[in-house]
Amino acid sequence: MVHTTFERLPDEKKERILQAARTEFVHYPYEKTSINRILADAGVPKGSFYQYFDDKSDLFGLCISDVYKQLIEIRRRNGESLLDAGVLRMKRLGFEKGYQLFSEDLSRYLSQEDFQLFENMLAAPQHIRSYVQTEAASTLIAPIFKEELKKDKNIRTDIDYDYYSYLLSLTEVIPVNYAVARGKSMKDIFFLSYQYMRSIYDSILK
Repeated sequence: MVHTTFERLPDEKKERILQAARTEFVHYPYEKTSINRILADAGVPKGSFYQYFDDKSDLFGLCISDVYKQLIEIRRRNGESLLDAGVLRMKRLGFEKGYQLFSEDLSRYLSQEDFQLFENMLAAPQHIRSYVQTEAASTLIAPIFKEELKKDKNIRTDIDYDYYSYLLSLTEVIPVNYAVARGKSMKDIFFLSYQYMRSIYDSILK
């Protein structure tokens, strides 16, 4: 858990900690990352870490969430809903073309460090990967899906919006856990996520 003591820090100090953490999580696999190195790079006393976080997975989650926030902001600037950027575009164009556009988008919008951060997340122990993805899904993505579902004229109005928006937000987490455990490629992971998202979306159509 991220403690309120961290949220209350001056923006400059928070940014120093997050930047040091990002550098650490990009350059080392999760299990080899060091809280002490992060604090030293940020110029923060060692004893203060547990005033801000329960453990380093909380800090890792913040770094992953920052990348999701970038992508969400880019979608919104482009006037694209998250559903349209995912399942609806895939349904309209087909998986191969949709995946090609998705890959091109990521290459345009994300830095090499962002990609490495996600690769290190996929290689992290399952409980860490699930934790940081689920946190990002529930706090960042589910509220947006809820808003978009309520505006979608094709969706039934009798559904539990909280429940289905949360299910849709988890369409990365469950397929990723399944695929990573079986050594699947990124394309395989994305296809499984698409299938999962489409099955949920199609189940609530009018």
